[in-house]
Amino acid sequence: MGTTITINAKDLNEKAIKAIQERFGDAELEIQVQHSTENVSHLSSDECWALIGRLDWIQEDAGDNLVIAPLLDALSELPIRNIYQFADWLSEMLWNLDTQAHAQVFLEEDEYLSVDDFLYARCAVVANGQDFYQQVLETPADMPTDVTFEALLYVPQEAFQKKTGEKMVYVPLFNYETYSNKEGWGK
Repeated sequence: MGTTITINAKDLNEKAIKAIQERFGDAELEIQVQHSTENVSHLSSDECWALIGRLDWIQEDAGDNLVIAPLLDALSELPIRNIYQFADWLSEMLWNLDTQAHAQVFLEEDEYLSVDDFLYARCAVVANGQDFYQQVLETPADMPTDVTFEALLYVPQEAFQKKTGEKMVYVPLFNYETYSNKEGWGK
């Protein structure tokens, strides 16, 4: 038999957590988040792609930090919930490309798949915008093997830290690590 506790996220603090721990001891908790639609900003996919469009490729020769700077600045100006939403959106975009068909290009070239290189190449696909992303998603043979953009992975965490001064505690909505998309790998 279970007990339901309703608490507003704003009221969840150390004292509330301690009270729950004292009352329920070693019980396993399931947290269910119910969003109110009032006054909640939500980033749409189009808004996420617009944020990606802020990457400054003119700075490419100067380094990834300068390329991501406009995106990082824009994201850190948004409410914290939007930073998490962007991180969730990014995890989904990367997960969608985690397929055997997309990795096949790497395997044909090297007969070995570096899980990191494949992840960073997927980052480059997202970083190159919605049109390129859709092209590669629909035509896996167009997956690039010669470009990577690892820096994109860390933008949400850096934006959160810039906004709050704290480290972001986050578990991706979609596990984007290579081989995580079981359906994409036929498992």
